[in-house]
Amino acid sequence: MNIIICSDSHGRVDYFQKIIDLEKPSIVIFAGDHSKDAIDMSYLYTDIKFYIVRGNTDFFDNRTEDELMFELNGKKIYLTHGHLFGVKMYMDDIIEKANKINANICFFGHTHREYCEEQKGIKFINPGALQDKKYILWSGEEFKYKKIK
Repeated sequence: MNIIICSDSHGRVDYFQKIIDLEKPSIVIFAGDHSKDAIDMSYLYTDIKFYIVRGNTDFFDNRTEDELMFELNGKKIYLTHGHLFGVKMYMDDIIEKANKINANICFFGHTHREYCEEQKGIKFINPGALQDKKYILWSGEEFKYKKIK
């Protein structure tokens, strides 16, 4: 099973479409900022399951939430953009939240920088910004950082 994890597309639907066509995922996890891009892709690729949260630039998005919890591959996933937790300055608040809700994995964006660390037994993962051609391909086992060529 191929799963794409991305965030911060900032209008680059061409990059979004390119990675979907290349990786042929069954699931796309989008961690906000231009959630409309992910919503548009979900209309285009109706056979793919999309998990989408809004970010700090999604002022007019009243269809998606700031955070989602779901289970995938036996793991409890927490998805948020990260701006509500100040992830550009520190990780303490998002670590506390993920720990409080017993998440196994927390996906977030906002910083436009790749991040993969384990804290308190929880894996925290930021794919970087799709606008910079960065995303993650997850097989369900392994996380692989990728960049569009």
